[in-house]
Amino acid sequence: MSFDLIFWYQKEIPTTEEAAQIYDQLTDGATGIVEESVTIENFYRSIISKFPDLDEENMKESPWASPLYFTSKCVIATISWSRSREVFPVLLDLASTHGLTMYDPQDRVVYGITRDSSNC
Repeated sequence: MSFDLIFWYQKEIPTTEEAAQIYDQLTDGATGIVEESVTIENFYRSIISKFPDLDEENMKESPWASPLYFTSKCVIATISWSRSREVFPVLLDLASTHGLTMYDPQDRVVYGITRDSSNC
């Protein structure tokens, strides 16, 4: 069992319904849903500096249930359920630091901060 989170850049924090739609569309491979941002790559690099991406060598120690999904538009983290309480607050803090929206599809909760255009 896994605990999934998705992260993207958006100037305005979406409603729960909007975030659920964005999540569904991004996981289905739709394009043009959210804008590209270098912030996503910086966020991804911050994640893997704390928790290296899943590979054959770290499978037993890794908190990931599958490798991180990373594009210039989003990061999707599939966390092993047993490690979710440890990893969740770290990812929430990193998302906040990078000015990203985080969506928890299990509980249908949107996390975000108010941003200005200087974060692009």
